[in-house]
Amino acid sequence: MKFRVGIDIGATKTKILLLKGEEIVEKLQIPTESYWKVEPIVERASRAVEELLARHKIKKAQLPMIGVGLAGQLDPESGYVDNSPNLKWYGLQFGKKFEKRIGVKIRLANDVNAAAWGEFIYGAGKGYKNLVAVFVGSGIGGGIVCNGRLVEGATGTAGEVGHMIFRPNGIKCDCGKRGCYEAYAGGVPMENRMRKAVKAGKSPMVYEMVKGDLSKINTRTIADAARKGDPVAKKIWEEAELGLGMLCANLISMLNPDVLVLGGGVIKGNPSLVKVIRSYVKKMAVELSAKKAKIVKSNLMGDAVALGASALVELEMRR
Repeated sequence: MKFRVGIDIGATKTKILLLKGEEIVEKLQIPTESYWKVEPIVERASRAVEELLARHKIKKAQLPMIGVGLAGQLDPESGYVDNSPNLKWYGLQFGKKFEKRIGVKIRLANDVNAAAWGEFIYGAGKGYKNLVAVFVGSGIGGGIVCNGRLVEGATGTAGEVGHMIFRPNGIKCDCGKRGCYEAYAGGVPMENRMRKAVKAGKSPMVYEMVKGDLSKINTRTIADAARKGDPVAKKIWEEAELGLGMLCANLISMLNPDVLVLGGGVIKGNPSLVKVIRSYVKKMAVELSAKKAKIVKSNLMGDAVALGASALVELEMRR
């Protein structure tokens, strides 16, 4: 296969990669701007791909399929998106609309399933047979490769680790349920909890740290304030550390991977979390599984989803 295109549609930005073999020829990024609807991003992404192909004098007919990684619970076969809290998409048809507009078949996958496959083929999981990926960004997603095969499940929703329950009847998650790991350790939920506390006057320290601009609060702000002793930030950060530690320990106990790959903006911005997770895994996971699993940061980071989606196209064409 000469050329491949991989697309990563995230909550705020969409990344598009053009590859020739395993070489990235060009990468570009556009705002997602979905406005809670499918049509705007279908149009913007299609135009971006068309412009990219035109620059490199590539015809659509040279692309048998386009790989797309999308945040949310979706069916890869039908292209139906059941629930994408970060995009505010619920019960929408994405795949067929994109195929109709772009004029090329797509291989749709959950974004972290695509990232897990990307790490397995190109990144930190290369050379292993069993991999679990946990990406912590706006939310929390997971991906599983077992004996060299990507596990997507009966409805394409395997690996939705962020929506496993951490605390029954706990904080309400954007998915509509309560107590999900994502509600405690996802980047956006943590930031929103901190902003709410600052607005209520419960965290003058953080108010001073961001000079009154609550939009500047991010997970690094929370971690820094926690280390400085702010009680609200400390509670939020400690719950996030506990949640991520327990989640990863449970996944290693259950799936017994060769390697656990940690990625996403929260991990990138707070690399100390890797050490925290290793500590929880050592203490709480099945001992033999914990000894076997290497716990590493993503090699591909921001490119993992788009690279994985492009690699899934190659896998699909072999079938």
